[in-house]
Amino acid sequence: MDKKQNFTVSDLSVSNHSFTLHHFCRGNSNKRKTRFGLIEKGTGSYIYLNKKLVVKEGDIVYIPEQIYCYSEWYGNPEIKVTYISCFMNYNSNCFVYEPQILEADREVWDGLSEIATLLSGDFSDELLAYSIFYKLLRKILPGMIESAISTDKTLQNAISYIINNWDKPFSVKDLASNCCISESGVYHLFKKQLGQSPVSFLNSIKVNQAIRFLETTDYSISKISNLSNFNSENHFRKVFAEFTGVTPSKYRKQL
Repeated sequence: MDKKQNFTVSDLSVSNHSFTLHHFCRGNSNKRKTRFGLIEKGTGSYIYLNKKLVVKEGDIVYIPEQIYCYSEWYGNPEIKVTYISCFMNYNSNCFVYEPQILEADREVWDGLSEIATLLSGDFSDELLAYSIFYKLLRKILPGMIESAISTDKTLQNAISYIINNWDKPFSVKDLASNCCISESGVYHLFKKQLGQSPVSFLNSIKVNQAIRFLETTDYSISKISNLSNFNSENHFRKVFAEFTGVTPSKYRKQL
């Protein structure tokens, strides 16, 4: 059977993301859509399966739905990324890709920008957006790098559990029990696939929540520590500095 048969796109959408100076994005569950990102301002790193993909202004990045990843961003001072997202429905023989920077020309960039504009219009504009998107995929897909990555369902279950319960008290033992494996098995899985421990992964989520509060509220550091589910303000300051290189107070002053 031809690998290109039974290929469709559904739920095409656009999202715009703007930040200043520095930002962590915790990613999402395995239900996240495939994304084509236009890096308009700033630089960033997508971290997935113990790998890192570094992107810069002017790049077009591809992030598939079947691989969980999170990202870290730096601006000078601005960060701006526009994502065209969708569910890409393959048959069982279709290509599988991992995150990558697309070797694309200006036509692809302009086409994705036009799609972003059309998706904020009416129904006829949305139909045109799908038409343009299929034409771009016909140009993009042949040059993309295939991947032999297999998605570990136990890892995905563990990630989903942490994402859904980051604001509740739970232990690695609870996480392991939910995934029906041993505690040592959980640690090994995270270190092998993500290059970090389950606790570090959880802390990355909590730090990102703290950054959101620092950027959007005037809450005290103590209150942000509590809302981000750290067990003490001192622990919050220590973990935050480990991830960002600065204290929460200094981060806020830089905004």
